[in-house]
Amino acid sequence: MDLVFAGLAELPTPGQTLSARNFHTLPGGKGANQASAAAAVGADVQLIGAAGTDSLGDAALADLAARGVGLAHVKRVQEPTGVAAVLIENSGENIVIIAAGANATVGQSSVTAAETVASQNVVVLACLEVPVDTVLAWAQVSRERGWTFILNPAPAQSLPVELLELVDVITPNETELAPLGTPAELLARGIRAVIVTLGGDGARLHTASGDHHQAAFPCVPVDTTGAGDAFNGALAAALAEGQSIENAVEFAAAVGARATEQVGARNALPTRAEAVALVEAQQS
Repeated sequence: MDLVFAGLAELPTPGQTLSARNFHTLPGGKGANQASAAAAVGADVQLIGAAGTDSLGDAALADLAARGVGLAHVKRVQEPTGVAAVLIENSGENIVIIAAGANATVGQSSVTAAETVASQNVVVLACLEVPVDTVLAWAQVSRERGWTFILNPAPAQSLPVELLELVDVITPNETELAPLGTPAELLARGIRAVIVTLGGDGARLHTASGDHHQAAFPCVPVDTTGAGDAFNGALAAALAEGQSIENAVEFAAAVGARATEQVGARNALPTRAEAVALVEAQQS
């Protein structure tokens, strides 16, 4: 869950106390946001995760269920539900501080959920709010089954080579890219596509065949929290449909832009029809 302090004249510096105009408790979490974005554009989504038995966990799971996210593989544990403190200045820029809580209990044994999936047309999307060993286990099972494995390497950290060599698509922002190496170095490890998200400047797609800049879609940002998550969820949904990587990035950029237009990571997630209309309008 996100504890959101909105309407700050500026983001704080160390030792500074500021007043926020508004406070909200809203559903959040990178994996949950990404799952919600994928479901919003029509994907069949199963979330692998954990929530506490506290009231925040109740609220988090109720919101996901209402959005059509499958929760059969989400466990309830005694750890507190993960939270994020989100500070938003009037421009829409933000600072986010997370406490993993129950997310840290998502272990390698969670890959048993893969046994319930019969389809081969599967995309696995992972972030780093769960243990790296768990992410590695899912990368391994994805490679064994021929599934596409997308890694959103956030929060930023260095990663083991054995994980990077199993990634098909990686989606860092510029800060998250730094500890991983250059796009060329990541491609040399066997990653099929490196997508660097650039906020208001769109995204850069790097593949063995060349580089492509995806321009940002026009929007009036109110809160950029979750824009990257919306991008990743939509990217996974588009790739699962069989779209080309270029078209998937374009679609994801449209969804990410729309997601910034209300306070909260999920309040402005577009439907598939809305996202397609935005892409078509930009192309015309």
